[in-house]
Amino acid sequence: MNRNNIIAGQAGFSFAGLLFGQASRFGFNLLVARVFDADALGTYALAVAVIQISEVLAVAGLDSGLLRFVSINCGDSLRQRAVISSALKTSLFLSLLVALLLFLFSGHIAIMLNGSHLLQLTLCCYAAAIPFNVATMLYGHAIQGYKKLQPKIIATQIVNPLLLLLLTLLFRFTAGQKAALFFPFALSATLAFIWIRPYLSKISGVLTRDIIRAGSDRSMMLYALPFMVVSLLSMITHWLDVVMLGMLTDTATVGLYHPAARTAGLIRAVLLAFAGIAAPMIAALHTGSDNAEIGRIYKMVTRWILGIVVPPVILFMLLPETVLGIFGTRFTAGSNALILLTSASFLQVCFGLSSTVLAMTGYARLSLFNALGALGLQVALNLILIPQMGINGAALATLLVFLILSSIRLIEVYTLLKIHPFGKALWKPFAAGLCTAALLMVARPWLLSLSIVTGLLTGALLSVFSYSILMLMLKLEHEEREIIFKFIPFINKETKL
Repeated sequence: MNRNNIIAGQAGFSFAGLLFGQASRFGFNLLVARVFDADALGTYALAVAVIQISEVLAVAGLDSGLLRFVSINCGDSLRQRAVISSALKTSLFLSLLVALLLFLFSGHIAIMLNGSHLLQLTLCCYAAAIPFNVATMLYGHAIQGYKKLQPKIIATQIVNPLLLLLLTLLFRFTAGQKAALFFPFALSATLAFIWIRPYLSKISGVLTRDIIRAGSDRSMMLYALPFMVVSLLSMITHWLDVVMLGMLTDTATVGLYHPAARTAGLIRAVLLAFAGIAAPMIAALHTGSDNAEIGRIYKMVTRWILGIVVPPVILFMLLPETVLGIFGTRFTAGSNALILLTSASFLQVCFGLSSTVLAMTGYARLSLFNALGALGLQVALNLILIPQMGINGAALATLLVFLILSSIRLIEVYTLLKIHPFGKALWKPFAAGLCTAALLMVARPWLLSLSIVTGLLTGALLSVFSYSILMLMLKLEHEEREIIFKFIPFINKETKL
């Protein structure tokens, strides 16, 4: 199977899994917003922000290290098993240490974020999930190094979020609100790890005793540590708007902002899906100094990402009141924030593959400088804009950061590798998107007159179908037709007839 089919097939499964995971997390946020209140939703958002930032320290960049070292040692199974075992053993000690530190300092963190005792207890409960989340992540990345993305996607994007949603419902109606907030997070993480654990030995041959006996892999750690810093800075950047809203306002304000941030974040699932399978391919191609093929994949994947994200971007930007209205009428105050955050997510997904290209071609130090600059800029913008504009200030700061960061990364990739993501066919999704946006703008008054659920469903169908028809009228590119004929062969047979 050629690279186009591998990327499309794996990314298609990945996107479906990520979309399911995002939908489950979206459903969880919707449940908390509906059943609890803005303060509880803000407490959850702040706790998750702290936990995910802490998990980056426990992972220590070994996710990127596994992807690269498993891929480049594809002909040496012993070396692959040694790399995987070393990474898992190191991450186990780090995750236990990070969890312990969170237990000890949970009270100080809650005070810093203007949270109550509820936030402290939530942090303690969520800290128990760190060793399991980290193990699941690294097991998934190790398996992904063999170009098998399904186990990782199922564990992290289907099993974990679905269990989180179901367990929250169960605890809410059997044990009360606080139990529903405290316990499902760690339980779902534990069960997701139990699910993925057997797949590692099946695919790689790594056993528990290999992990116990493993030594330190100095070359991988030297490669991974810069990416730990990059990932840490990226994660802080991702959650900085939420964290700084907590520091400068209160948990209720964070709760009002969180639905807009997570809704716009749904778009990023597309980038994660494609980048996950493209990353090991780019690393392997760079080993063979095949920049021309990297450039072709870069253009093709960027076009596919752009083609997929246009309909939801149009929906979120033209019907923000309807989209946020499903959380409750009080959350429509975040409509302007949703527009700004959707614009930021659009920039991130369309040009975010530049970050993957830099990471997989050995420019770890440059990636670090990019992340440092982005973090410093976002802190400064948040300090200026949040006191003046509240949640809209946090959203505007995010948009400005991604606009500048995307531009810088594009310039760096072109300067260093002489490749860029802009192909002639990019005009098609832009043209189809503009026409779809015009149609939805005309229909907007009518859609707003409908009930929230009816208006949202009608707007989504109108956006997707009109865009799809326009794209078909503009004709698909050769790569798209190749994929369609490969995975839906009866269309090819009918065409030949």
